[in-house]
Amino acid sequence: MMYPAKRRKQINKGMILRICCLALALLTVVLAVTQTLMARHEAKVIQTLNIRINELEAENTKLGELVPDITLDMDGALAYQSLYPEMIVDPKPVFADQPGQTAYLTFDDGPSANTYAILDALKASGQKATFFIVAKNIPGHEDALKRMAEEGHTVAIHTYSHDYRGIYASVEAYLEDFHQAYTAIHDACGVYPTIFRFPGGSVNAYNHQIYQQLIAEMLRRGFIYYDWSVSSEDATGKNYSPEQLTQFVMEGTAKAAKPIILMHDSGEKKNTAAAVPEMVRQLTAAGYTCAPLTGEVRPIFFGYQS
Repeated sequence: MMYPAKRRKQINKGMILRICCLALALLTVVLAVTQTLMARHEAKVIQTLNIRINELEAENTKLGELVPDITLDMDGALAYQSLYPEMIVDPKPVFADQPGQTAYLTFDDGPSANTYAILDALKASGQKATFFIVAKNIPGHEDALKRMAEEGHTVAIHTYSHDYRGIYASVEAYLEDFHQAYTAIHDACGVYPTIFRFPGGSVNAYNHQIYQQLIAEMLRRGFIYYDWSVSSEDATGKNYSPEQLTQFVMEGTAKAAKPIILMHDSGEKKNTAAAVPEMVRQLTAAGYTCAPLTGEVRPIFFGYQS
């Protein structure tokens, strides 16, 4: 016969055992649910990370397209530095302050029939200028280049082709075009130019990917480039009269610390050629001497970001 006290103890033990089993079952369920939720969260995190990785890879690809490839030779130098080893200015120019008031007339894109009229006007006035040559235009105008050299003007390089997209495709493409112009000018007049002007200026919409490398390479070779501080506005597409062109130049020159004046002597610039006599007269009357750019003239250039 079981006594009541013993029976109560057995009942209590049974209840405790059932409670423990129930608690263990609940804990198992909780752990399972937690693991499931954690797995889902981890999967979501991984999915988010994969999406971000794909986005970063796409951004990296786009950035890679904006940065030009840099090829080194076995010695660690940039490969294009070995191109055209004869295309070096030696000795390199030394800048010097120019005396008095000096204006620098510069003409891009010639030679053409207009170049001869400009040369005649300069000869009559005893003033000098700088001609940035588009060398593909030389055939048939070799005499113009010879006159430039013989009459004390500076024969300089602008480009051979004037094809912006082509020449600014890479540093190598620019050097190839420059070398063509360098050789063609020498063949025409016996001068190897030492100064030049980038088509569109030193920093433009076509060379923004390579202009730092390009400028560094040309300076390394000893060439000096010149932008401009005064524009005649003869390349705006508007048919300004000779009088208007002269007015633009005089107004710009009055404001410029160093007036390097941009004009053009290509075939369609008859008004520019017609403006030169009066322009020179007004400049000299204002106390300016028109001189050619040389390696001694400290250049001005557009904003270069290092």
